[in-house]
Amino acid sequence: MVRKAIDSRIHTLIKNGVENRHRSFFVIVGDRGKDQVVNLHWILSQAQVASRPSVLWCYKKELGFTSHRKKREAKIKSDIKKGIRKANDEDPFELFISVTDIRYTYYKETQNILGTTFGMCVLQDFEALTPNLLARTVETVEGGGLVVLLLKTMNSLKQLYTMTMDVHSRYRTEAHQDVVARFNERFILSLGSCDSCLVVDDELNVLPISMGKNTKPLPTRAPEDRVSDKDRQLADLKASLAGTQPIGSL
Repeated sequence: MVRKAIDSRIHTLIKNGVENRHRSFFVIVGDRGKDQVVNLHWILSQAQVASRPSVLWCYKKELGFTSHRKKREAKIKSDIKKGIRKANDEDPFELFISVTDIRYTYYKETQNILGTTFGMCVLQDFEALTPNLLARTVETVEGGGLVVLLLKTMNSLKQLYTMTMDVHSRYRTEAHQDVVARFNERFILSLGSCDSCLVVDDELNVLPISMGKNTKPLPTRAPEDRVSDKDRQLADLKASLAGTQPIGSL
């Protein structure tokens, strides 16, 4: 496998998000997009001081790979016998799903993840998304985390404007067969104007269709300057009340 350098803007966007405690959004266009989730997760883990980020992986029906460890091992052994792979070959994606804390969930069961927090969220099967599902899943990602949307290979993102979504079947009647996909167009346009979003292909080449392409490293700040105004006000309040006696006996 030929290794290539990753665009510095990807590192910069993730690092800026971690420092500002803001989520970063990546749209990966291409059939091999899941293989790049590994690299984005590694960059995020390097940018964070905390432990290895956990992952929420949402899908409609089929993952496209097995999340069962024993089934994976059986498939590897079968591939070795068939001569498809060598005994000492290590697939980075298989290693990633083996050592990372990943929670897999159907979109229809995302109500069960409310109240939990993850460092990264992967969304596949775009046709199954609704505004409610998008909000529900993105809100589980902590500040500084990543949201990754996987899209299949296409010539232009404008193809998503006319994509038939699963939810359209609810509104289609005999009298009204055509449903206008307003959410699709507005969602894609909002990503284009979002400075914390990058659209990349399945080789992590940055596509020039989002504001994130102009991202720049944040200026170096002293540790005391990184404290927010609210945290500074809270610290001042604690200091002013340090010697105050309680109103009554506790």
